[in-house]
Parts: sequence; structure tokens; C-alpha cells
Amino acid sequence: MATRRQVLQSAALLGLGAWPALARAGSVALAAVPVAGHFTHDAVRLWVQATGEARATIAFRPEAAVAASAAERTVDVTLPGDRLHAAVVKLGGLEPDTAYRYRVSLDGGAAGEHGRFRTSPAPGGTPRDFRVYLGSCAYTETQTRGGSPYGDEMHVFDTMAAQMGADRLPHFMLWLGDNLYLRNASRTGAPADWSSAALMQARYRDVRALPFLQKLLAATHHYAIWDDHDYGPNNADRHFALKDESLRLFGGYWPNPDMGASGVPGTCARFRQEDAEFFLLDSRFHRDPEKAPADATKAMFGEAQMRWLRDGLAKSKAAFKVVCSGSQLLSRNANGVTSGWHSYEGERAPFLAWLAGSGIPGVIFLSGDRHNTQVFRLDIEGAAPVHEFSCSPLTSKLAALSDAERANPRLLAPLAVEKRNFGTLEFARLGGRRVATARCLDTRGEPLWTQALATV
Repeated sequence: MATRRQVLQSAALLGLGAWPALARAGSVALAAVPVAGHFTHDAVRLWVQATGEARATIAFRPEAAVAASAAERTVDVTLPGDRLHAAVVKLGGLEPDTAYRYRVSLDGGAAGEHGRFRTSPAPGGTPRDFRVYLGSCAYTETQTRGGSPYGDEMHVFDTMAAQMGADRLPHFMLWLGDNLYLRNASRTGAPADWSSAALMQARYRDVRALPFLQKLLAATHHYAIWDDHDYGPNNADRHFALKDESLRLFGGYWPNPDMGASGVPGTCARFRQEDAEFFLLDSRFHRDPEKAPADATKAMFGEAQMRWLRDGLAKSKAAFKVVCSGSQLLSRNANGVTSGWHSYEGERAPFLAWLAGSGIPGVIFLSGDRHNTQVFRLDIEGAAPVHEFSCSPLTSKLAALSDAERANPRLLAPLAVEKRNFGTLEFARLGGRRVATARCLDTRGEPLWTQALATV
């Protein structure tokens, strides 16, 4: 677990020198940098966590305000004594297309300048260019397994934060699953993190406070989906005994849009930024076991979630529709690789047939999971192809593609990456059209490839 000294050192690097002032007599302080999440033209969600039960006061004002004290507003929130000591706070009544500065104090103590967030433009205007940063599979411990480091190149988080800080475009980050790893039982006899609610809570808390994550968490707004390792054990499915507790933890740490839908508990959510609508799928909460016999009812998402997705895609007025899943969507079972929607063909085939016949333009798939990066193309007769950008890993152990995987006719083989990396998806105007362009970058920020995924 990160020590208080390490966290304060990280805060100093971020220019958050007021962190020490947050401690009071009982030594309650912020446990990690606050995290800005879902944002609209008039509201922002902000995650705040303390080291103990406290009352947090969030003071915020437009960054450009001349008279800071006159423009400042405050919101109070209780960080409850439930071992999380955290809350996702909705700050409303904001001005559109505005950058804000905020400060956090605990129990009436002193507060310094802590961070910034921003709102999106008012609806109905001309879409601006913007960028989404992508990544998955963030193993945040350095261990050696099988002769090579399982977690490595932690500098990628600083690389991403630096690029965000220099970026001329509005941006946010989308975490594509395995955003942390609930650990298995250790050889020394320590139980698995996913064996109890308390151990899962401790793991979430420890990872969020890691010093080398603080710059990235403070650098932009964040959205997230999950996969098996931040849901439960490896390849966990709907039978995971602590699934409800896991869902509570995920919602308690990620300031996402409202999650779930009618008849669809879980992490699914949707939001729109500019001319792109994002559909965040939950590929774990309703998932049948991957090794169960294949039949028409075997499901990764479940009928209710698929109905929610089809209805959302059909009714969306956005130019681009970005469907995000922790597990790959367009891959195939090759060389024993069973993890992916290809193991649920009874659910996948009808959806892809529906998509092909729907004529819906601008659909893009995003995923992670596989510890390598792949791009797939689904050709549709009489329509533009649909691409999937499967971006992985940030820091986890690498996995080489097998010959059978490379033989996948949907794979764009020149874009396969077998090194740690992150991605971006940029929405920009090119002539009279809007183009969504993907980029893959190594952990030092050097570009590996660029590929247009959709044009509308």
C-alpha cells in the first residue's frame, strides 16, 4: 500500500502542495487525487476519497474568473465510515464549455488549489475535434512470473499524463477493463483478494493511491468499463459470489454516468460527447461460463443488455457510435483462445446480422483484455466496414499472437502490436466529413501506427 509520505510526494509533483494542509488532528487526509469523470455542458462528476470518515467541502470556480472569491461556489459531501470513505459528487449548474478550478477541504480545514475539470459545449453546436485516450490491463505491481516481469513499464502513466497536458484538443480517458488486478492467493498463504468484500475493498483503495497513477488521474476526465480481473477471479462470470459487492466497489471508484438500465443491473452506461455516443457494455455481470456448451442461449451480455444496445444504436442521433467491451467482439476462437464473444456465437451472430442489416453508420468497437493490440475489420456488403480497436496492455505481461490468431481473416495483421502500449481515438473534421482515427503509441509515446476507423 502507498504510504502517506509517498502520496504527498506525488501530490507535490502535481502541484498539489496543499495536501499536507488537509490533515487535521485525527490525521484524516485525501487518500488519492480526486478524479473527474462524466461531464456534460452543465455538470461534472467528481470522485473524492479520504483516509477516514470526514465531511468534504469542494470549492470550485471558473478558471478564467477574475474575482475568484466572488465566483466560487461550494458543495459539502459526507465521506462515510464504510471503509471506502469515498463519494462521487455531482457538481451542477455549471457554465458550458468552461474550465473550472477546484479545491477540497476536509472537516473545515485549510485547502489549496487541487485540480481542474471542464464542461462540454452546449448541445446543438458544430462538433469540435476531440481525442479519447485508451488503455487496458494495468497490472500495477512489479513481479516476475515465468522468468519475465508480469507488471512493467509503469512510466506509461506519466507518458499519458504528459501528452494530455500538452494536448491542444479537448480529451478524456476511457479505461477498457482490467484497470486493476484482484490478486490470486499467494504462495505464502494469503487469501485471494476476490475471496472477500474486505480484501477487494483494500485492493481498490491501495491501487487508487499508488503514487505513479496520480498524475494521470489528475490529468483529464475518466470513464471506465471492467473485465474479469477488476470484477473477480480470472474468467469470472455471472456465478461470481461477490458480484454485487464488486459492482458496488466499481461504482464507488469510477465517476461514470448512471450505470445499469431497466432490467439490466451492472456497469452498462451510455454518454455522448460532441458527435460521438459511447455505449459502455458489461461483459461480466450477466456472462455465462465461457466453457459452457455452445447453444443459442449462451450469452456474454444477456438478452436485456443486447436489447438496450440495439435500441440505443438504432435511436442514436450521433454521427459515431462507439461500443466498448472488456472482451473482444470480432475475434475468433484460435489456438485455444476462448476469451471473447466468439465463444458466444448464439448471441454474437444475430447481433452482427442485425447490425449489417440496420444500415447504422459510424459504428466502432473498442476492447482490451488480450495483452496485445489488434485491429479487426468486419466487412458488410453494401456498407462501410466496422472496425474494432482492441488496445492492450498498459503494463501487464505481454502475449504473442499465435499463427492461428494471425490467420484470422478479420485481423489487420500489420497493426498487431506485441509490446506494451496505449491508444487514442481522435474525432476530427477532414474536408466536409468527420473522421475517427485510431493511433497506437508505445509506453514512451512514440507512434506505432495510425488508422482511420470510420468516416461519416
